Amino acid sequence: MTSSRNAAYLIGGLLTAGCAMSGQQGPPAVQVQKPGVPGVQAPMAYLIPDAQYKIEANGIKGGPDWLAITPEAAYTNSRGTDMVFRMDPASDKVVAAIPVKKPCSGFVIAAGTLWSPSCEENVIYRIDLKTNEVVAKVPVGPANTEGGIAFGAGSAWMPSDPKGLVSRLDPATNKVIASIKVPPGSFTAVYGYNLVWVSSTEKSVVSVIHPATNTVIAEIPVDKNPRFMAVGEGYVWTLNQGTGTVSKIDPRLMKVVATIDAGVPGTGGDIATGEGAVWVTQKTIPITKIDPSANAVTAQLTGPGGDAMRIGLGYIWLSNGREGKVWRFVPSKVTSVTPHAWTEEAQKSDLNGDGKPDILVEDLATFIPGEPARFRMKLLNPAVGDSFVLKTVLNGKEFKNAFTRNGHEWTATLASTEPRWIHYSVCIAQSSTCTPALVVASPTTSAAYALGKVKFVPDTFMVPPPPSVRDYTWNILEPEILKQDYGALEHAVGRSGPMHSTLDEDYGELKRHRWEFERHTSFAYGVLTADGTEEIACVYVNPSKKQGYDATVRFLITERAVRENLEPQLKEAVRQWIKNDWPFAKVAFPGVDVPMTTWNALPDAAR
Repeated sequence: MTSSRNAAYLIGGLLTAGCAMSGQQGPPAVQVQKPGVPGVQAPMAYLIPDAQYKIEANGIKGGPDWLAITPEAAYTNSRGTDMVFRMDPASDKVVAAIPVKKPCSGFVIAAGTLWSPSCEENVIYRIDLKTNEVVAKVPVGPANTEGGIAFGAGSAWMPSDPKGLVSRLDPATNKVIASIKVPPGSFTAVYGYNLVWVSSTEKSVVSVIHPATNTVIAEIPVDKNPRFMAVGEGYVWTLNQGTGTVSKIDPRLMKVVATIDAGVPGTGGDIATGEGAVWVTQKTIPITKIDPSANAVTAQLTGPGGDAMRIGLGYIWLSNGREGKVWRFVPSKVTSVTPHAWTEEAQKSDLNGDGKPDILVEDLATFIPGEPARFRMKLLNPAVGDSFVLKTVLNGKEFKNAFTRNGHEWTATLASTEPRWIHYSVCIAQSSTCTPALVVASPTTSAAYALGKVKFVPDTFMVPPPPSVRDYTWNILEPEILKQDYGALEHAVGRSGPMHSTLDEDYGELKRHRWEFERHTSFAYGVLTADGTEEIACVYVNPSKKQGYDATVRFLITERAVRENLEPQLKEAVRQWIKNDWPFAKVAFPGVDVPMTTWNALPDAAR
């Protein structure tokens, strides 16, 4: 660590990313839910991030906003702490904080440095990507706190005067080499398709600058009050704050070819491209996914959050100043938690042995005991037959129910259900030919919690990142770690005999665990080795089934965890995590603080 004002403050192991007001947020205000696009929405709480970075420095909570991504690192800024933070995608930790006075108006990475405008000093800081030190301050400031700086054609481009001016900067000399007049209220610049694109929020146009001549060669009318912009997927895109729409500009025709209603009007927000989509974030609708070919919104997540967004390293990076965190998650999670066809997650099955799928079988996430369970299939190859039967096994009892056809979908119902697993397959009628059996597990909780009639945590609750324990990693219990989880069950401390559950049954359990986590009815984690190859413990946070407690926390400990003396440290870390970060008044740790015989004898809760 160095005492130099321009040096990075290295931040140690437990610091991971957090929150304060940012340039894009504006002042605190009552958040009115934006309309969005009905039919494609789900709560933001359903999304489970792959990593959460908590932003803070010197004990001060930060407010992450702008984002930039390189192959080695991700960056965010925080005006409340006068810092730019460097996040490590490999360790999921914040590894450096670089002093920048009131960072604002975007980032750009070029010429070996991160360019970060300062709204207090009216300069652009240049931060060396290798040393995390400030190596220059370019004497040009941003035109507005909410805007964007671009780099291309060997230069940086900074809208630098609200009256309408873009400054072209030479990275070799850090001097202005050209000043280009643009319409007033031009605050954001992006570079793409060998041109510079600048949005005027005041005049609702996009100016196109040709770098060869430093002149505006076109002004393109767009929808009301464009602010933030993105380049990618073959087009230039503007987020229009006046109407909540997105304008799609063809860079060859230099005109708007589509205006997409995203239902996100208002100040702030951001727009980005990548992973085959256009992405928008706004207050109360943190994530909007747009299909750039169909010009349509295909998914939206609603609720708290939404400041800045970038796509990189195969992930979506989303900052949330109010929560003080930066989230990282794979794009597929947005689709998986929003309304979508059951066929997208269905299992394909080859019935005639030709190596091609003949039917799709619904892969149910869970079922509610005591209520009928419905199963669906879709016929892909009519040659295999036109009559099908659902075969189920529930607690040793076998049932067969005929499928009925409704258009392209076939449905069969198991009328009477009970805990715990349903094994099911689809068979050709009057034949022994069936699909491989799938398993669906009943909820961990009572039906009241599973159906949302009773809330375990508030609707707006954002799950806190798990505690750091040595170099172990955490993962929610989900099918992606089936092998590791089943291995942990096989080697759990206290197991005295052979496994009674199968790998398929554990798959059903993991589907259910993820479903519950997304709906905030129960939370289950696996604690894995640093390389993610072995699960050595599990942590379960569930509604209490006994009177007098809000929640229970249970552990599964493996033989390896005992050898590595993980158990006491894990339990203490989880105890403090639950106490400090979860919204429970009274929590029980059965088998830890309360003997199981005593716990089981307590009166049952009414829920």
